[in-house]
Amino acid sequence: MIDCLIVGVTFPGLALGALLARAGKRVLLLERRHEAGGRISPWQREGYVSLQGIPRFRYGEKGAFHRICSRLGLSVPLEPLNRAWILDTDDRTRRITLGRLGVLFSEFLSPWDRLRAWQILRTLKGENLEELEETSIEEWFVRNRVKQSLQKVLLALACECTHCADPAVVSAGETLRCFRGIFENRSYLSYPRKGWPDLLRQLQEAAESSGEIRWHARVESIEVREERVLGVRVDGEFVPARCVVAAIPCSQMVGLLPAGSSTPEYLRFCRKTVPSAALIVDLALTQRIFPAKGLWFFLDPPAFGTFLSNLSHLHAPAGKQLATFVCPCSPQDAARPEVIQTLEKKVEANIRKAIPGKETAVEWRRSQVVHMLDSIAIRADQTRKDRPGYRVPRIKGLFLVGDSTCAPGCCWEMEYESVLACFERILAAGG
Repeated sequence: MIDCLIVGVTFPGLALGALLARAGKRVLLLERRHEAGGRISPWQREGYVSLQGIPRFRYGEKGAFHRICSRLGLSVPLEPLNRAWILDTDDRTRRITLGRLGVLFSEFLSPWDRLRAWQILRTLKGENLEELEETSIEEWFVRNRVKQSLQKVLLALACECTHCADPAVVSAGETLRCFRGIFENRSYLSYPRKGWPDLLRQLQEAAESSGEIRWHARVESIEVREERVLGVRVDGEFVPARCVVAAIPCSQMVGLLPAGSSTPEYLRFCRKTVPSAALIVDLALTQRIFPAKGLWFFLDPPAFGTFLSNLSHLHAPAGKQLATFVCPCSPQDAARPEVIQTLEKKVEANIRKAIPGKETAVEWRRSQVVHMLDSIAIRADQTRKDRPGYRVPRIKGLFLVGDSTCAPGCCWEMEYESVLACFERILAAGG
């Protein structure tokens, strides 16, 4: 019998499958499509390779992503993403550094703002941030008398780490916890130098070392009897397993469960969770117009982006570039074409201001609305303590992995942390 059956060959599902296979478990992964990675599956056009939402990881060699790779013995060279540029509201571009000492050398901040930012970072080390999780960053600014000039930088970073652009709902606790991680780990963001397709290939090989991936497999239901998971039904066939892991959003997982199999509170919560959404703009450029590696931040509307081909040459043909910009928005705005059109025009205008000469080099552009950038948005009214745990209540042997869970960290980091936490719980339960 299969030891562990994983629904969804998303990154968390694939990484968890690889860890379980390395631990000697017999693993079966089921995927309704024929490509791995879920939301980080590559999109290709004319030699360019784009990814949804700039998948990235935090804290360098001390982050959860690197710990997963180390456990699997994978060699994944990291490309630091600690340099950044902000397009200010006066249309001037200024440099900042995203690291422990970055605030002390930021061109964007005045000497007073640098000192205040350093004081905030030092204070965070001993502060109980759980008390601030349900406090908005806007409210925290007022309480701490943060000047408008410093607010700009903090809001830009908050938008990147939470995928939320509204200061009235951005969680101060979650954002400040991310800032504290920068201070403690002396690093912020990184990117796989060989690109995500290479990493997904390595994870797939590791998962298949003691397991199997079945493609074009549409799971119809998760079978449960007497508060115990039995397996899944896929394409009319029942596949038994000692434990089942849902590597899909919790809102989708509950639709596969028999009625009343878990607690009403849990099922109700999973169904009403609110995802994050975004407008994503890709620009394919016929020439290299910007050589540096780092992030760009826009303030109006809040957005961030990077030249992916500067981080990994595999994203664009030789001599060309691919840039991607992410403009987070609410699911309500994502469903309103007039709002998206306005955001798109503003983002395009900001790109022209920040990167002169771009217009003459554009080979093609693509704008897309992503209605689920994160399964559950990080917000002051939807904090980590409100998220589902790794085990589904009242169903023994059923687990949940991914950014639907109560894993610590901000966007993307939550997925990696959930893999490690879920792995330990499955082993402890004898899965």
